[in-house]
Amino acid sequence: MKGSSAQNMWSAVERRDVRERLREDQRRRSTLGPRQRSALDGLVHALKPDSMNRAYPERQLLAYDLGSVRVPPSAVVAVGEPENATQMTWQVSGMGIFVHTAMWGSVREAGQLWAAQQEAGAERPCVVAWLGYHPPGPWGALTGRIALRGGARLARHVEGWFNYRDRLAGPRPYTALEAHSYGTLVAARALQILQRREPPLSLDALVVSGAVGLPRELAGAPGALGLREDQVFSALAETDYLSRAGLWLSRRRPWEPATRLDVRADERRRLAGVVGHNTSRHRPGAGLFGRGHGYRDVGTASLHWAARATAGLPLD
Repeated sequence: MKGSSAQNMWSAVERRDVRERLREDQRRRSTLGPRQRSALDGLVHALKPDSMNRAYPERQLLAYDLGSVRVPPSAVVAVGEPENATQMTWQVSGMGIFVHTAMWGSVREAGQLWAAQQEAGAERPCVVAWLGYHPPGPWGALTGRIALRGGARLARHVEGWFNYRDRLAGPRPYTALEAHSYGTLVAARALQILQRREPPLSLDALVVSGAVGLPRELAGAPGALGLREDQVFSALAETDYLSRAGLWLSRRRPWEPATRLDVRADERRRLAGVVGHNTSRHRPGAGLFGRGHGYRDVGTASLHWAARATAGLPLD
């Protein structure tokens, strides 16, 4: 990404430079192409304090690239302060989630996970909306090439985060990945690459939802990802037919072994169940297609349990 490397994008100086570059791009907005303008507008809107729930903390723009005619834009935005975070979660989305079409929604989902973690008891959580790869369309999701490239970029950013925090005083925060759909493949490849570092780098937890399967060489081997069985969590709705179709058509293997997170409605906890494959679905008053809830929607069993798993809290 332009103007920022994986190693230094966390520093206060670099963050100021990135925000200044954003202001410069705003001044030249009229010269940009339609997709670049849409990406720029989405970023600016996502960073405004009043653009979403005011209970969410300030959003930190860590890196972005408006792309080109052939290369889609990319961006990394943190909800919360990375420097003093006690829990750090990377949120990776799946096919069709682009900066120029879904930036605000992706940051809002990160804010929703941040709020759920804090409600569960996390002290100072930080959630990164990572739109740092070029997601595939439906047919591209059946292959693993994009996941390899995206995983390599995600691994560089996570490694840069570890190096940054290691230079600071204090313990390393509880670090997790929360990934959906094709993003689960990207997360798996990133964890595999981090295990090849010297010394190997491991995260504390991985939560996948609506997963579309694992490459055969990784299936049934959480150790290849630097994780134990009890550090891998999986959420899958009964009506998530797209996930099951992706698994079958791609000939990949299911995420096993993993702790299953209950995504069904829980009346005692006043939690809604998940319907279908999307992360965000619930739109009151939107008619038939707005019914039900997605994996990351507020008030769902999926978000409740994912927040606890990514924050290192017991599944009560």
